[in-house]
Amino acid sequence: MKSLFFPRIFSLKHLYSTPLKTLMASSLTQDHPPPDLDNLLSSFPQQQQTEDDTPLSLPEMTASCCLDTPGRYLSGESRVERAWSHWAKLGRPKFIVAPMVDNSELPFRMLCRKYGAQAAYTPMLHSRIFNEDDKYRNQEFTTCQEDRPLFVQFCANDPDTLLEAARRVEPYCDYVDINLGCPQRIARRGNYGAFLMDNLPLVKSLVEKLSHNLHVPVACKIRVFQKVEDTINYARMLEEAGCSLLAVHGRTRDEKDGKKFRADWNAIKAVKNAVKIPVLANGNIRHMDDVQNCLEETGVDGVLSAESLLENPALFAGFRTAGWITGDEESKFDEKLDQTDLFVEYLKLCEKYPVPWRIIRSHVHKMLGDWFRIHPHIREDLNAQARLTFEFLYNIVDQLRELHVRIPLYLKDVKVHTQVAEVSASGASN
Repeated sequence: MKSLFFPRIFSLKHLYSTPLKTLMASSLTQDHPPPDLDNLLSSFPQQQQTEDDTPLSLPEMTASCCLDTPGRYLSGESRVERAWSHWAKLGRPKFIVAPMVDNSELPFRMLCRKYGAQAAYTPMLHSRIFNEDDKYRNQEFTTCQEDRPLFVQFCANDPDTLLEAARRVEPYCDYVDINLGCPQRIARRGNYGAFLMDNLPLVKSLVEKLSHNLHVPVACKIRVFQKVEDTINYARMLEEAGCSLLAVHGRTRDEKDGKKFRADWNAIKAVKNAVKIPVLANGNIRHMDDVQNCLEETGVDGVLSAESLLENPALFAGFRTAGWITGDEESKFDEKLDQTDLFVEYLKLCEKYPVPWRIIRSHVHKMLGDWFRIHPHIREDLNAQARLTFEFLYNIVDQLRELHVRIPLYLKDVKVHTQVAEVSASGASN
């Protein structure tokens, strides 16, 4: 494996000679939380209007991972054909790990891939900080040869800044994605994410800047407007600007609580019917029944899952938590897999692909939350630790198992029971 980033100016010599291990030494597990990036994340400089459409020369890349040339001269129909050709080369993935800040990092992506995920997004990366801060780059984005197909997501409100960041990662991903859906306060302060829905000319310029200059296709992840007609017009504008893959979160900017507000699959279906490029659905995906229902009801080309995967990374392999197994179902299969097993696998991946401790701590609470509700004293011991170690975390698992209270994951029915091995094998090969 080769190095992902190079200080300031990089060369082909660096590209092929620097080992990934050297890079990742800078992001070895850390014992203290990072500085508060709130002000940094919301401190975009005012948009610059300078134009630089000269593509950056790239190392030779295989046809399966990037487009041959930037798409500035392609007609609309040619762009659509190229979008579908690229999607087909990736195997038309249907089960996709959604972008999650501090949660869809490399070890978690690799765990989900083992259990059926066929593609994955990185966490949202801040384009300006990504360009300016070596530590941020090296710590927040890591990947490996098996981590494909991979969609790298940036937030931005300046086309030139976004392009500079995108050029740094395009040799290592299959799409560069623009975050147009973040509804959080920090996105409002920084003028990015879903708050760019108030400035559609700027959104168009971001997409055009990338589609005219990158060798990999541009993806966008959006939220819906209150009116379906507005959402359709928005999607069509993105397609015309050069977007090759559109992920639609079926909630509005104000519907932040996924447990309170159901995603609108009808709005997603309307977008799918209105555009010609591949479309993904995001929202209401809790288990494989939801996956199948969403694919059938919306006609989309794939689905994203976020929060449910954090609790159950084996979701795409057909496993579900007990809460989604009802008593009147005729059959259910305990496959002798539970969240402690998944968490141990996750820790081993973290030892192989180091990440900051704050990310690991977050996954502990997500994956073992049901266990902690039964044994709150173990959660209290975890929260009391200012400094985590792998030894301590493995010991938590041992304590839970010694208490002889097991919370299994289930396969719902015979059909899923017989298919899960195939799904898992497919995920491991992607």
